[in-house]
Amino acid sequence: AIAAKLKQLLGIGFHETARDGSVTLEPVYCLGLCACAPSAMLDGAVIGRLDDEKLDEIVAEVRS
Repeated sequence: AIAAKLKQLLGIGFHETARDGSVTLEPVYCLGLCACAPSAMLDGAVIGRLDDEKLDEIVAEVRS
């Protein structure tokens, strides 16, 4: 559900880059943060315990 929402918010799928080059979406097997799953990485920073609010924050950061 988290991945699907992120794809929708960014308007791209896995292995794709936004037209403006601001973000590339890649699935990964492990970020080493299982205790805080679901998680993502943005500009080298790992973000744990993703929820809808954090997804909105990620997308806002990418678009700024």
